[in-house]
Amino acid sequence: MSKKYKLTPSSIVIYSLCLILLCSCQSTANISEPHNFNYEIPSATVAVNFAPNGRLWRLIPGKQAIYLDYSNDYGKSYSSPVRINKIDQKISSWAENPPAIEISHSGRINVLYYADDQQQSTSYFSYSDDDGKTFSTPTLISDHAKSAMHYMDKMLIDKNDQVYLFWHDTRHESHDKELGEGVLSLYYSVNKPSDHSQFSNQFISSGICSCCRTATTFSAYGNPVILARMVYEHGIRDHALIYMNKDGSWQKPQRVTHDNWNIEACPEHGPALTIDDKNRTHLTWFTLGDTRRGIFYAQTDDNGKTLSAPIALGNIDHLPSHPDVISLKQRVVIVWKEFDGEQTSLHTKVSLDRGKSWINKTTGLISKSKNSHPKLITNNSDIFLSWFSKDNGHKFIKL
Repeated sequence: MSKKYKLTPSSIVIYSLCLILLCSCQSTANISEPHNFNYEIPSATVAVNFAPNGRLWRLIPGKQAIYLDYSNDYGKSYSSPVRINKIDQKISSWAENPPAIEISHSGRINVLYYADDQQQSTSYFSYSDDDGKTFSTPTLISDHAKSAMHYMDKMLIDKNDQVYLFWHDTRHESHDKELGEGVLSLYYSVNKPSDHSQFSNQFISSGICSCCRTATTFSAYGNPVILARMVYEHGIRDHALIYMNKDGSWQKPQRVTHDNWNIEACPEHGPALTIDDKNRTHLTWFTLGDTRRGIFYAQTDDNGKTLSAPIALGNIDHLPSHPDVISLKQRVVIVWKEFDGEQTSLHTKVSLDRGKSWINKTTGLISKSKNSHPKLITNNSDIFLSWFSKDNGHKFIKL
């Protein structure tokens, strides 16, 4: 059973405000790398991913452009950056809304980023078929870009190189007024390699918390799975798993957490999700509900119908926040941040038996400045941690 922390109402408010301030205070920073990248990083956020050939690619949001570079030595050194958008745009990126990069099996580099333009703030897609030398003209994803915001994008690529794009969309925001403020819809698009930049916008679900990013992954059978913070009756914000069926339809959201968090403000604290090769679903999340408070891990073997007893993560007195989780064969790794009032530190939990038992480990990474959410990725052989901070730049380490 998870431990119930006896926080007072005032301490809950302080906890929430501190976490929101930690997220919102990510201001201009520069990446300190061997190739002397001199562009400003207003959001202190980068995105990384591996290509099938083992090369590490990195997206860097600037003020008016998105840049791409790569590393052949696991982040020890990087190439000179390439600009993706030729025409200036007001790039908008923050910890809950970072850009996304995925590399197809064919080697195509797919990029998704968020920008403020003549229309409402919305997202753009671009790709490269020449190993990142040149990129296609960025294309709008939303077919309602002039009237509805489109943000908090996620991207997946399946074994057939189909690109799945997922996003928060405000076009149906008015339909959810009975649930309170900060509620919108979740949309997606499937893009075949031959379609290039054609996007058919398709509805998944309403009742999505507007300010918490969704988590996406593939099941062991290859169908997309979503973990989203949803808004239920009386303003309760809990999480649900949403599975795509074989025929491309979506199952009804399956509520998996029952923390009963009633909050009128935006938590700005999305969940994380991974599914191992035996189809066990591992999830992490943050809550300040009546049932439990803090960050937690749990797992399910039946698509969310039943959930294991949540395991509390971190030191509740050090504001544990923004956990990420990843699986690789029998291995499961969790990372999260803690703030002791002076500095932020990263902490990990490792399981070698699919989440049955755990070992606490330290990363040695700390920061006294603004910093991003920690991110875990894999090259299918090892697990790596990516973290950006203003004082230490971009750190990329093997766990």
